[in-house]
Amino acid sequence: MQASILNSFFNPRSVALIGATNTPGFGYGIPLFWKRNGWLDRAHLLNPKGGEIQGKKVVSSIDDLPEGIDLAVVIVPSLAVRGVLIELGRKGVRAVIIESAGFAEIGPEGKKRQDEIAALAKELGIRLIGPNCVGVVNTANRFATIEIMDSSMEPGPVAIMAQSGVFGNILLDHLPAAGLKISKVATLGNKVDLNEADFLDYFAADPQTRVILMYMEGTRDGVGFLDAIRRTSRKKPVVILKSGRTPYGREATLSHTASLSGEDRVFDAAFRQAGAIRAENLQEMIEIARVLTTQPPMKGKRVGVLTTSGSMGAMVADAAFGEGMRLPSWKSETVERIKAKAPGWMNIRNPLDIGPSGIFRPACRAVFSDPNPDGFILIPVIPYAAIEAWIRLGVKIRDMLGDWPVYREKIPEKPVIAILLGYKDYMEQIRDLCGTVVATVSSPEAAVRALSALHRISPHSQCP
Repeated sequence: MQASILNSFFNPRSVALIGATNTPGFGYGIPLFWKRNGWLDRAHLLNPKGGEIQGKKVVSSIDDLPEGIDLAVVIVPSLAVRGVLIELGRKGVRAVIIESAGFAEIGPEGKKRQDEIAALAKELGIRLIGPNCVGVVNTANRFATIEIMDSSMEPGPVAIMAQSGVFGNILLDHLPAAGLKISKVATLGNKVDLNEADFLDYFAADPQTRVILMYMEGTRDGVGFLDAIRRTSRKKPVVILKSGRTPYGREATLSHTASLSGEDRVFDAAFRQAGAIRAENLQEMIEIARVLTTQPPMKGKRVGVLTTSGSMGAMVADAAFGEGMRLPSWKSETVERIKAKAPGWMNIRNPLDIGPSGIFRPACRAVFSDPNPDGFILIPVIPYAAIEAWIRLGVKIRDMLGDWPVYREKIPEKPVIAILLGYKDYMEQIRDLCGTVVATVSSPEAAVRALSALHRISPHSQCP
């Protein structure tokens, strides 16, 4: 797939909307978005009734469109799509997004229509995204084929590929609040032509993209898809959330985007072998992405853990074993530094459980200076009732737990993740303490999987 072809989708010089309308819906919101973001001057709107939309003249037929249009976005009833494609082909349009639904996802009759447009597009030399999708987003030039909130259009390093159009759209709404900004989005729908492999290669070469997130329901070309993951994961991390784990989920994906999701264990093994990072759920996908965009690669598999909860330290240990990570012993100098502050009952091991001793700040300084770990997990879980009185007296969380950003300056090459759990006000204070230099996740398992992902993208990942 030549990059110039996919550039027509993300960087069109001109675009046509087939099915623009003055009534609420996709055909209404897109012209409004284009006007707000400076694209309406380069756009051509079509509706058989003609007229005007957002101050822009509307043409009544494809014959009335000018020559040289890079991209057409089609939002017409599914029965009309075939005729529209024929006319676009005659007009010389070679990149088309079909947002219309009503194809293979609805059953045999829709599948027949879908097969017809796939064959027709191939005959006409048209490359298709869709049907049953919402197309693309490019934050760098503020172009999108779906209406997006302005707050979601601030450029960032995360590319999204989603089989579900609405899911991709909702991620755009949610991710800025989760601390992630987007580079590009491709929603693929029923994938009659362009598929995951095409966009993996494109995002791998995209200078704005550092991390690729994928939501998928199934694939029709498993070999090509896995080959694309192998190529891409050598350059950038690929995090996949796949539905269809259960018989119920597989049935739901079939009715949603007509995808055969397949045996989940096969996908799980294939993802791992190809170098992809599989997220267990949506929250973990977002948290792993946040870690990957804020923390350095992890040179080795050795994890240092500082916790106030022995139980959560044990959960980290279990997760580390499952991911093939290691829990090295502390250097003797580290042990002596901690012993100087610790009560006699404390067992100085890794994970280091300080319990209610109140020595998190000196313990943090000590473990951060230890050369044995390649990355760190901090678990500052404290019942809020135990510290609320101190906070009311003006004692800062930084005074209790240490100045993590300052300690972090001495180990910039090592990732640090904090696990957030507890009263909402306390978690907000921990987020403030972390700033932009310590990543936060919500569970021990997510923390370990994120460090494992950082190790896998490290050029040192083959080292012991």
